Amino acid sequence: METKNPVIECLMNHRSFRKYKPDPIPKETIETILRAGIRAGTAGGIQPYAFIVIDDPEIMKKVSYIHGPLAIVAVVDQYRVKRYYELNDAPFYNDQAINLFISYWDATIALHNVVVAAESLGLGGVYIGMILSQDLQESLGVPEYVVPAGLVTLGYPDEEVDLNPRLPLEAVVHRNGYRIPSDEDVASWYREGDERWRDRFENEWSEERRKEFLDHGVTNRAQHWTIGHYTEEFTRNESAGVLRNLRKAGFRLAEAAEQDD
Repeated sequence: METKNPVIECLMNHRSFRKYKPDPIPKETIETILRAGIRAGTAGGIQPYAFIVIDDPEIMKKVSYIHGPLAIVAVVDQYRVKRYYELNDAPFYNDQAINLFISYWDATIALHNVVVAAESLGLGGVYIGMILSQDLQESLGVPEYVVPAGLVTLGYPDEEVDLNPRLPLEAVVHRNGYRIPSDEDVASWYREGDERWRDRFENEWSEERRKEFLDHGVTNRAQHWTIGHYTEEFTRNESAGVLRNLRKAGFRLAEAAEQDD
């Protein structure tokens, strides 16, 4: 019989919690999960990211629409790297696309370490992607070369949440190259989630909510995502916010694109 692995069990039981008990998180617990976060892998040992820990309710309202005892914002932090280079007479050219994307990668890996550590200690949380379009210079006072990479709210769960379905391995795992799926493959991979959505639509949601979806032409889960939630206008506005942040922070993405042309 295979021995149970607590790390694997924690990962396999991940779920998103949006309601929390008012109990504060002990300082030593916060310190532990932050230390676990910064042990994540990082390119060249540079760690071009930072965590902004928020426990002030008023500040939390500025960055998150879900509130809990704690929020952690992960940011790309090439500002600190620039300062370090300047102190050592080293040139700084990390304001370009490759540095930005590696920094995003490092920041999100570190934030995920935080979440896994937090869940292993009985906390729950939820990732909030819309932090990417927020102007943190305005809300949190970040300097140049610092942009948002991720946000998680954390607390002791005050709700019961079922495990959401995930796609089967064959949908997301390709071996030695990308295999183009058939229409039948794609439909079968999403079927479990589609059936769950349909059951909620027919048996859980109010008549008023169903009518609202139908009035907008939403009759299935894919349409729910693209027509009912992540609309073209929403996506365009969020994208504009991301690009605005990058320009404001001083990253030279437009210049790189022009050179490529």
